[in-house]
Formats: sequence, structure tokens, C-alpha cells
Amino acid sequence: MLMNQFRQTYTLIIILISIGLINLFQSCANTTAPPSGGVKDTLAPVLVKVTPDSNRVFFPLKGEKIELKFNEFIVLKEAEKNIVVSPPQARRVEAKVRGKSVIVQFRDSLNHNTTYSVSFNNSIVDNNEGNAFYPYRYVFSTGDSIDSLISTADIVDAATLLPLPGITLAFYENHSDSSLYNQLPSAISKSDKWGHFVITNLKPVPYRVIAFSDENGNNIYNPENEKLAFLDTLFTPSKIMKRGMAELAYVDPKDTTASLARKSDFRLYLFREEASKQFVKEYERLSERECYIKFNAHNAVIDSLGFNEIDSNQIIKKFNITRDSLTIWIKGDTKRVPDTLNFSIKYLKTDSLENLVMTRENFRFLIPRKSRQQEQREKERKKDSRPNILEIKLDANPALVEKEGFKLEFPAPIESILIDSIKLISLTPKGQEASEKFKLKADTLELRRYTVLPENRLQQGYDYILSVDSRAFTDISGNYNDSTAIKIMLPKSDKLGRIDLEIKGSDGGSYVVELINQARDKVFRSYRITSDAILDFPYLEPGKYSIRVFKDTNGNGILDSGLLKERRQPEMVRLYKLPSGTEIFDLKEGMELSQGIDLKEIFR
Repeated sequence: MLMNQFRQTYTLIIILISIGLINLFQSCANTTAPPSGGVKDTLAPVLVKVTPDSNRVFFPLKGEKIELKFNEFIVLKEAEKNIVVSPPQARRVEAKVRGKSVIVQFRDSLNHNTTYSVSFNNSIVDNNEGNAFYPYRYVFSTGDSIDSLISTADIVDAATLLPLPGITLAFYENHSDSSLYNQLPSAISKSDKWGHFVITNLKPVPYRVIAFSDENGNNIYNPENEKLAFLDTLFTPSKIMKRGMAELAYVDPKDTTASLARKSDFRLYLFREEASKQFVKEYERLSERECYIKFNAHNAVIDSLGFNEIDSNQIIKKFNITRDSLTIWIKGDTKRVPDTLNFSIKYLKTDSLENLVMTRENFRFLIPRKSRQQEQREKERKKDSRPNILEIKLDANPALVEKEGFKLEFPAPIESILIDSIKLISLTPKGQEASEKFKLKADTLELRRYTVLPENRLQQGYDYILSVDSRAFTDISGNYNDSTAIKIMLPKSDKLGRIDLEIKGSDGGSYVVELINQARDKVFRSYRITSDAILDFPYLEPGKYSIRVFKDTNGNGILDSGLLKERRQPEMVRLYKLPSGTEIFDLKEGMELSQGIDLKEIFR
């Protein structure tokens, strides 16, 4: 009996030793295999201690440090961008890692009787896997109490209505205009990925509110290179911060539904301000007979202008629609214009006190030097054609020709037109030719452009040929055109779709209705209306579209920006929402959609 137990024990020992030796040999043989890392760490760092405690009062004005101690080693991620101190200081706080702690020290003295918040946002991550510590806010006061009001807001691009991350929201107790440009705000916050702000520890006082892109990170609005949004009226916070309130709850930015469902006290629309200081920004001589002047601000007011070497009746001038660019042409025959033109202009210019004062300035326009390639091309063109040729640029988009017509563009303004030398011909699929009626319209903004608009509805399957005979157009220098033509056919495909809109609720106002892409950065078709209308968007490729409408307040047909000093907001933009709530038309092959849009509804 005892012998059998001994044998069994001995056998078991031999087996265990053999297994151990086998594992040892395999371990020695496998010299290239890395050690196993175990289960991947997916847990965020845990805050174990804060020194001094958050919500401390009578915080020292100078010399105190804040320490956040965690349960593991951590690193700071883009600390200068992510750590936000409210109210801000002239110099950024110094934040560094020491072991498992984040140490924050203020470089400037703190203000008396002021509540401060230090928002760490997504700046703290663990050292191994980069797991982010949830956005943490440390609050203290240099006085005997903590300000406890809270506000939330959203910000979108004024033109696209897309949310904007990383924008600075600023509250000012000082309501003067100068404070917005020269002083640090009384409180600030940064927008998250979805353009949402949470700004805490506010006082129960009226604030002036703006938001800006803060390109240089100094927490002061710079109108020269930063975008802006502002509230028309003062805002007084009223909501008291409470534990568990929805405004303070963390929402994962990856959760689109939850992020968009957050409530806000107000919405801001970011835009680039129109320049307010008026002066001649640049000037250039584009060719022998064409000069260009660019003003810094819109709506330039000119008393007089002219060239010393050119008679005034030989000058043609034209502003663009915003009156900040002026083009000047010099009429005449083949007589050569001097290489140097001395130009004088008297206009309203902003002086050092920012007042508009009638000022005279003088400029010299030098004829541009031609490159060797340009000179060679001109020599070759003169060999192949007669002198004084007037080039015509003919263009037509088959999908838009019924609405926009055929486009004609010239290098200089036109002096005379022989309308009988312009013909629009239709050609049936069987080859039958017919003359089509049309209207020739001069562009009201650009003197060198004309449009040929067909008067009758165009037919699919037909060819349309616009021909221009020789000498139909003569420009201000006596140059005339050679004969030319362009041929188009309306798009015809079962894959193309269309969208028809019935617009109502205009009440005589001016609106612009645009068909745009899903990214909202491209306009496919555009209509300007001043009354209720039926708009059609035919020949559309399958894809995703949206309808954007803006109030054309001044009736110029373009989306105008705003100006802070005049309390003028940018023109109001809205996207039409389908009954399902989406703003996107998913147009399939051959699909035809009809929708009614009530302007009163979308602009309420």
C-alpha cells in the first residue's frame, strides 16, 4: 500500500518536472516573441486628491499652486489650447506634469473678490493608452463667496449654419465698445466639437456678450483677422448651478444625438466683419487702358477722380456691387496711352480719429511689364490674325441655359452692337432649322458682360446654336470681333432628377433661395425673389442637396456681413427642413421632388 502511494507520488513529480523543462526550453527557443502586455487599459485616470480643495474661498492672490493627483501616470495634451481660465489673464497659466500629478501655477496676480474657474477640458490623458480624463473644472474665489450662475449657448457659421469648435465666448461687465477691443473679458468659455458652450460661475449682472475665433489666443477680439458673433442686447444670467443639472452633465462628443439635444440660452452666428476704416487698400494698372482700385471698406464715396494725361470724357468707370472695387477704362482709338499715368482721387477717407474726411490722394499707374511668354504669344497671334481683334468668350451651361442664358464676355467695355448680327438657331433631331427669339441683356455690374436669353422654352433633344457675326461688337478702342459660335443641347438622361419649390410668405421682402451641396460650401443654383414664386431646379445629378434661404435685406442679391459698431447682424440665413426634420434632400436617379416652403415659418 505504502509502496503504491510512493510510486504514484514519484510519477507525478517526474511529470511536473518534465512539463517545467519543456516550457523552459520553449521559452529559451522563442527569443523573438515579445512579452505579453495583458489586457488593454481602457479606463480613464482617476482623480484621487485636489490641493487645495475646489470651491475654496479667500484663495491667495499670488503664489498659490493647484495640484490634481491621479491614480496613474498622466500626460498633458495641448495644454495651451485645452486649459481655459475664466476670467482670463494676460499670461497663460503654467501647467506641467509631476509624476502622477498636474501642477497649475498662475503667472499673473489674481483679481480681488473674483470667482475663477480652470477648465481642463480634454487636456489630461493617461500615459499608457491615452485614455482621457473627463472634462474637469476647478473653481475658487479670491473673495468670501463663489459666483454660482450658469449659462449655455451654441455657435454656428452665419453662412453655412454648421457648428464651430474652439470659438471663444466672452462676457463683459463693462459694456463700452472699447472694452471689446482692449480689455480682457469678465468670463470666457470655449465651444466644443458641436459648437456648444457651458460658461459657469457668473454673476447676476447684465453682460455684453460676443464670441470670436481668437486666432492669436490672447482672449481679445481682433477685427483685422478674426471672425465675430454678438448678442444684440445685454444678457443677465438667471440659472443657479446645481448638482446633477443637465447643463453640467458630461456628453460624449461621439454621441451626435445627445450632443445636438442639449438646450441653450441663445445661439450666435459667426461672421467676418465688414471693414469699417476707409482708405485705398491697393491699386494696379492691369493693362494699357485698364486700371483697378481696391478700397478697404464697402460703399466708398468719391467726389472726383481723373488722370492728368487723359481727358475726363475718355474715362469709363464702374464700381462692383459692394462699392469697394473700382475699375477704370480709357477710351480711344489706336493712339498709345502713356506708360505712366498720374492719377488723382478725392474721396471720404477715415482719419486718425476714425472720422470720414474728404481727402485727396495721388497715385502713379505704371504700365505692367509683359513677360517673354506674353510677348511671344502676342507676336504669334498678330501673325495669325488681323490687328485690333476683339476676343469674345462664349459660354453656356446646358443645365442652366434656360434660366441664365448664353454668356458673352469681352476684354473691354463695348461701344456699339449690331443686334442683327447675333442669331440663335434651333436644330431638331431631324435636322430642321428654325430661328429663335432672344433678348440681349447687358450685365448691370460688369460692363464687359452680356447675356443672350431665349424667349421661348427650349426643347430636349434639340441643338441650339448661338452665332455672332464679324463686327457685331465694337469696343471702346475701336476693336471689333471675328465671327464665332457655340452649340449646346439640353441634358437628357433618365438618371437626372429635379426639385420644384413653391415659395410663399415673402410679403414683398427680398430673399435669395439657393440649392447647395451637403457640405454647404457650393451653390448649384440660385434665385432672387421679391414675391411668392414657383422655382424649379431641373437636370440634377443624383446626390444630397439642401435648400438655403437668406433675407436679402438691402436687395443686392448677395449675402452681406455685419458690423459690431453699428450693431448690425449679418443677413439672416436658414435651411429648409423636410417634414421628416432633416435638412438634406437625398435625390435618387430620375427622382422628382416637390416641396412647399413658407418663409414666415422658417424665419420665425
